[in-house]
Amino acid sequence: MELEQVRQAIATAPKGANIVVEWVRPCKVRKGVQDVLTKSVRMVGRMGIDYDNMKAVQEKRASGELPAENQGLNGMEWVEKPYLLRSLKSGRFLIRLYNGTSDKVRPDVHFFQNGTEVTREEIDSMLLASEKNSSHGECFTCHVDDMTRIHTEAEWLMLIVGEVGQESESVPIPAKVLATIQ
Repeated sequence: MELEQVRQAIATAPKGANIVVEWVRPCKVRKGVQDVLTKSVRMVGRMGIDYDNMKAVQEKRASGELPAENQGLNGMEWVEKPYLLRSLKSGRFLIRLYNGTSDKVRPDVHFFQNGTEVTREEIDSMLLASEKNSSHGECFTCHVDDMTRIHTEAEWLMLIVGEVGQESESVPIPAKVLATIQ
C-alpha cells in the first residue's frame, strides 16, 4: 500500500477497533538461499492505541516483567503517533499494530516458494531463526509498503493491481493470492 492509503485507513478506523490487516513480505532467509520465499499474513489487529496506557503493559510494569518506564523506540521515530513510524536506518515507514481482542481468531499465515504455496516445514531449513519466532508481545510493526489491505467496517482500502488490457482495475486481492504474483 502507499503511505497515503494507510493514512486514509488510519483516518477512518476508530482507535483500538478490531480491523482486518493483510501483508506480504519476503522471508528472512539463510545466506546462499536462491529461492524467493514470501510470507502472507491476514489477521485481526488494532491500531491507534497508546502502548503505555494498555492494561496488560501496566500490569507487567507493576510486576517487574517490563521496565518501570518506557524504554523508547529502538531505531525508529514517530511520524504520526501512535500509528506511523519511520526506520532511522532505511527511511521506510511502518505501521504500529496490536493483537485483536478475540482469542478465537488466529492469524492466517501462508508461505510461498518461488510463487508456489508450501508449508513452513518444507522451507524451514532455509529460514533464519528470527523468521521462526512468532512471539511479538503487546505490539508489532509492519512496513507500510508490505501492507496489501486494511479493512474496517467503514471502508475497504485496496491495492491497485495494474493494467488489464488498457484499463486499470482496482480490485481486492487476498494476500495469499498476491504472494503468488511476481
